[in-house]
Amino acid sequence: MLFIIKYGMSSVSEKLLICRALIHSIVFCFVFRNTFGATSPPFIDYLKDILRRYPDGGQILKELIQNADDAGASEVVFIHDERAYEKDSLWSEDLGKYQGPALYAFNNAVFTEEDWQGIQATGRSVKRDDPNRVGRFGIGFNSVYHITDVPCIFSSKYLGLLDPQEELFGEGEGGFKWSLDDDEERKELLTLRDQFQPLRDIVKQVSNSTWEKTIEEDQYFNGTLFRFPLRCESSEISDNLYDSDKIVQLFDSFIADADISLLFLRHVSNVSLMHIDTCGSVAVRLKVSLSSSPTCSDSGDTDTDPSEGSTVFKNISSASLSDGERNTQWLVTSYCLKEGEVTKIDSLAEKLCYQPKVDLAFPCDPDYLISNGRLSCFLPLPNNESNWTGLPVQINASFGLTDNRRHIKWQDEDQKNDEAAQWNELLMTDVLPHTYLKMILDSIQCCRNSILPATSVYRLWPDIVQMEHKEKWHGIAMDVLKRLLDEKAVFSLAKDETIWVTPLDAVFPANDIEVPVLTSAVARVLMAENENLIYIPEHVVNDVKCVFPESDALQWITPRFVRDVLHRGGLEEVSHNDKLSLLEYVLSDGNYQELEGLQLLPLYNGIFKKFTDSDECTALIDNKEFPRELLPFCKEAFISQELSPKSLCHLTILATKETFKLINLDAQNVADLTKKHFPHEWKNGHDHVIWDIGNPEHPPRGWLIEFWKYLSSHWEELGHFINMPLIPVKSPESDSKSVLLASLREKPTLVFQQSKHNSLSEEIQNVVKKVGGTVIKRVECLKHHDIETFVLPPSPKSLLKMFLNLSMDQVIRGIHSASCH
Repeated sequence: MLFIIKYGMSSVSEKLLICRALIHSIVFCFVFRNTFGATSPPFIDYLKDILRRYPDGGQILKELIQNADDAGASEVVFIHDERAYEKDSLWSEDLGKYQGPALYAFNNAVFTEEDWQGIQATGRSVKRDDPNRVGRFGIGFNSVYHITDVPCIFSSKYLGLLDPQEELFGEGEGGFKWSLDDDEERKELLTLRDQFQPLRDIVKQVSNSTWEKTIEEDQYFNGTLFRFPLRCESSEISDNLYDSDKIVQLFDSFIADADISLLFLRHVSNVSLMHIDTCGSVAVRLKVSLSSSPTCSDSGDTDTDPSEGSTVFKNISSASLSDGERNTQWLVTSYCLKEGEVTKIDSLAEKLCYQPKVDLAFPCDPDYLISNGRLSCFLPLPNNESNWTGLPVQINASFGLTDNRRHIKWQDEDQKNDEAAQWNELLMTDVLPHTYLKMILDSIQCCRNSILPATSVYRLWPDIVQMEHKEKWHGIAMDVLKRLLDEKAVFSLAKDETIWVTPLDAVFPANDIEVPVLTSAVARVLMAENENLIYIPEHVVNDVKCVFPESDALQWITPRFVRDVLHRGGLEEVSHNDKLSLLEYVLSDGNYQELEGLQLLPLYNGIFKKFTDSDECTALIDNKEFPRELLPFCKEAFISQELSPKSLCHLTILATKETFKLINLDAQNVADLTKKHFPHEWKNGHDHVIWDIGNPEHPPRGWLIEFWKYLSSHWEELGHFINMPLIPVKSPESDSKSVLLASLREKPTLVFQQSKHNSLSEEIQNVVKKVGGTVIKRVECLKHHDIETFVLPPSPKSLLKMFLNLSMDQVIRGIHSASCH
């Protein structure tokens, strides 16, 4: 009214319009004056909040791949185009600043009407009710606003530009869409050459068609092409500027995960990263592709319904400028829990529209080691500790994720009642063990079919010791191990890895055998005796011990077990070296009495005697103080010199227990054995014997010197050796073949030819010989303080003593004979 009064009315129509506006104002004030409630934030604020929560980086490319996979695409191509385009023929001058470098994403699926609606519904995914579709979060696509302000989409019958800032197409217009069904709009797509030249060039790059043919003839683009002009100046959406270096980092981030990014997708099997420089030269930075083949395996587990899961081989081939070509084969197992198995899972699956399915992937290449298995939600989650499991497999599932899709939710203190967190916990405790078990059992079947080696199967086992610090995953791993070791045939025989046995039927290796030679010898004997010996790596040994803490529950290789096997089977076919190794092992626990009857006692001549108390099995053990050179007459009774130091030590201890006929040499038994085993012709009681050095029944040349060293060191008196021929009459020449030895007598008739102060003349020596005595030329080795008790010194007194020890008649005749000359 005030307006009418103040300004008047120029026409009736104007009066009517103003009155109508006034009436609407009055009605609005009357009806809505008490209206109250939350309102939606401005779209830009909402978008900026998404960007704050949603990560910049390689995850952006993954989101675009997820959307492509949901659309059924098999191929995705990312192109970093550094070219800048002309700005003359544009739909609007304001679009000029978006004609510079851009990131393109192409896939070979087309947008449906639902997709065109969904891409406009920021934060409200049209895929939320489909648990088989990856990109369930409407915020996923909007991560591209880290890069650009004006995304462009070209697919099927439309080309659209999104303009969240509403700067390009008028207020209230968040974008514009051209239709290929509309003649006028098609004309614009063809005539605004500069505006659409970027798309024109890329369409030619990624398809078999041209821009003109696509727009004018086909009126349909068989694929989806996104163009994201790089933000070159701050905007209301973000001040995050993107240049070529950042796109390179974006690509590098994806390349780091490229070999695992295709493993769990349903459709996408090829991803390429391309670069076009300012001159238009094209380079393919990376091309990764996936192909699948069946494992031809059947786990044989009657508890597993084949419809619940499957195991296949997936081959990932990649070619990059930096690493060249690389091929990796993966074993991938999927398992879906049947409805009705776990009530809580059923209810959450229906409520959250998730699928109770877990996938596992394991690299078959032994050089590809997974030290920390990683979580994926169809595509790998960020490579950080919160997404590491410590398992040797990659894990994928329809996880409930945090808003930024960087982590899965767990039932921590602040998420006790979060249903997505509950879902994740149930997947890990009730579905993952089934999947893991199936993967290992299927891999075993692959080994039975000679498709995989047993070593690959064992690499699948979790390393329970290394996982001790990961409480959640340690418990899951223990659950898997208990299921796995529950009377299932999960160990391959050492002699034939295609044969698998249960834990209770297996003979487990001993990890306390430090010497590989021993391990090999024990293994050969056990396999020869048809024992179910298995070879397993250390981490599997630890796994088994964690499940079976009582060592008696399983059969481990021990010295006692090996002794029992040898008692049952014999040693006829065992090699000489293996017997020596077996001896060391069966001695190692010190239970020597259990050696009774085992033919493992090695002698010098290469023969193995039995461990018994029979004289026939006597064995001598020498030492530094009493070397075997002292008893050359007994050389075949000495233990072998091939014994290891450990075996020798044990046998030396065993000899002290007098259980078997084992003798540690000492002064007394050297003397006794020398007397007992002297050459037969030396035992006839003669005063003199011939030492035939070339005779194998006689001791070797150096024996006498060693024996007198022994006498000098260990015997105060020589009385114990009376009647033994130990005195060389004269020093033997180095080349002499025989030596005359005189025996020690209680009544000595031997006299030294000379001493330090005296000597016997030729005449006296002749008398000594005539009366029956023996003149001894002092030999260097005859150094003993008791020697002159048996070999008299050269003196009148000694001669009289010698005469008294001889026959009187012989002395008289000898002296008479000597005086005649």
